[in-house]
Amino acid sequence: MKKWVCAALVLAIVAAFSVISPEMVYAKEKYKITIATGGTGGTYYPCGGGMGEMLRKKLDIIEAATAEVTAGSVENIQLVNRGKADLGLICWIGVRGAGLLDKIPNVCSMFYIHGSTCHWAVGRNSGIDSFADMKGKKVSLDAPGSAGIVSSELVLKLFGIDPDRDMKAQRITQGKGADAFKDGRVDVVFGDVGWPNSTFMDLTTVRDVKILGFPDDVLKKIESAYPSLPPEVIPAGTYKNQTEDIHTYTEAGPMVCHKDLPEELVYQIVKTVHANQQWLTKNVHKAIGRWEFHPSVNKLAPLHPGAKRYYKEVGLLK
Repeated sequence: MKKWVCAALVLAIVAAFSVISPEMVYAKEKYKITIATGGTGGTYYPCGGGMGEMLRKKLDIIEAATAEVTAGSVENIQLVNRGKADLGLICWIGVRGAGLLDKIPNVCSMFYIHGSTCHWAVGRNSGIDSFADMKGKKVSLDAPGSAGIVSSELVLKLFGIDPDRDMKAQRITQGKGADAFKDGRVDVVFGDVGWPNSTFMDLTTVRDVKILGFPDDVLKKIESAYPSLPPEVIPAGTYKNQTEDIHTYTEAGPMVCHKDLPEELVYQIVKTVHANQQWLTKNVHKAIGRWEFHPSVNKLAPLHPGAKRYYKEVGLLK
């Protein structure tokens, strides 16, 4: 009799484990994720790193979340597409300008991130007030592999300026460009960064710097040619000695992920970042306050099923 009882008990235990739901099994899994960001002098790196650390603390399924230093958007989207990074912060103009729109089949979108606002910094008394004034000057345009190099060259060419013929272009990282500007080795330094940005804040403490603003007709021409470069305003007081709003343009883009990431993982990431956006804005970087959670981000890349699930949950998708 006891043998039959024992046998029945064993069968019951086996049956119980055979009906464990996928969610129960999934909950035991731990993930180590990598986030492709940008250079240490920009905003992608601290934003990606801060987001990753928050996710590690908030989500039991994430064992580690590492922000990787990269050259920026163009490299990021290639890393994600190849599965060398799980997530990436992207300026879409870089993807377009690098001719990658039809070469990223493994990339899905999650949500909009802050625009990388275009800063063109010059000496206040340099006499440089427009793109035309940059002719013949030494100009730091950002590093190869970045969205910044793509967008800066596209915009210059839009106004009839060939970076290699009409100016002394320096293709170096924004951090190195800033150092060269401090030492007087370049006349203009370009940066596509969320404001306020530490590199440009530092510049304004070392030199008397002016960040260029542009008239409406210039900004309309840029947006008309490149819709992913819409106008944006850097509010007065963002940087030292900045007494007026700066009317410039920004590089819109998404947070992307590899299409094969588990649905539950991506769902939890989108939900948790959204729920903690205010905390991230206060404690990591103000630029995160401009992140937008909306399914229209699928215009840039298809929504990941996990992100789609979240947008359905909050009523933004049917």
